[in-house]
Amino acid sequence: MFYSMTGYGNGTAAIRDLEVLCEIKSVNNRFVEISFRGYSVPNEFEEYIKSQIKKKFLRGSFEIKINDNFQSEHEYEINQQSLKNLKDSLKSSKDFNSSDLRLSDLKDIPGLLVVKTSKKDISSLGKKALNLAIQNLFNSRAIEGEKIEKIVSSKLSFLIKAHLKLTRSAPALLQHRIKSIKKKLMQKNINLQTDDISNEVSTIALKHDIAEELERISFHIESLQKLFKSKNAHGKKMDFILQELFREVNTLSVKIEKPDLKDLALTMKLKVEELREQAQNLE
Repeated sequence: MFYSMTGYGNGTAAIRDLEVLCEIKSVNNRFVEISFRGYSVPNEFEEYIKSQIKKKFLRGSFEIKINDNFQSEHEYEINQQSLKNLKDSLKSSKDFNSSDLRLSDLKDIPGLLVVKTSKKDISSLGKKALNLAIQNLFNSRAIEGEKIEKIVSSKLSFLIKAHLKLTRSAPALLQHRIKSIKKKLMQKNINLQTDDISNEVSTIALKHDIAEELERISFHIESLQKLFKSKNAHGKKMDFILQELFREVNTLSVKIEKPDLKDLALTMKLKVEELREQAQNLE
C-alpha cells in the first residue's frame, strides 16, 4: 500500500470545561522534520510528540499546532521596597516637583510591577488529542497514497506494454537500419563489396542493438512491481529504481531511429519522469 507524505489530521480531548485541540499538517521531506505552532509545550510533552511522530511515520515535514480554551489567570504584585526607594529618590531629586506616582509610571520600571500568569498543564489531554490527530493524519496520508497508487499503476502499465512492443519490434529495427544505410550508399553512388557491407552492418548492429537496454528495463519494471506488493515504505527505493530505469530508457530512445518506435521510447522516458515526480510524494 502507498502512503503519501502530504496529509492533515486533527484531534480533540476534553475534561470538564477544558478542551485541547491538536492539528498536524504534513508535506514532503527527505527526513522527519517537526515544528510547533501555537501553545508552547513543556519539554517533556514536546519529546513525547516527537517520539510518537517518528514511531508512526518514516518521512515528512510535520507542523504541529496545539491550542486550548483555558483562560489564563493573572496576578499582579508591586515590590513595596523598590517603590519606597523610588519615592525617596524622587523626593531628594531637584528635577521632580511631585512624588505622586500612577500605574502608568510604574509598569515600565523593571522590578516594580510583577505579573504572574497561571497556566494549566495540558499534557495529559494533549497526548489524547495528539494520538487522535496522528491517527487521522495517517488515514489522510493513506487516502492520498491510494490516489498516487492509481496514477503510478496506470503509468507502469503503459511502460509494460511499450516495453513488450519494443521487444517484439527489436529484430525489425536492425533491418530498418540496414535498409537506411544501403539507401544512403546507393544515393551517393558508392559501390561496396558484400564483405564491406557485412562489416558495416555488424558495426551498426553493435552500436544500435537495444537488447541489453530492454533486458535492464524489464528487470527494473519487475523490481517496481515487487516493491508495490511489499508492505514497506516505497518512496526512497522507488526513486532509486526509477533513476536507473530513466537511464536505460534514455539510452534506448537515443539508439532507436524508426520514427514511430522512437516516439514510443520518448513517451516512455516522459512517463518515467512523471513517475519520479510521484515518488517524491511517497513516504
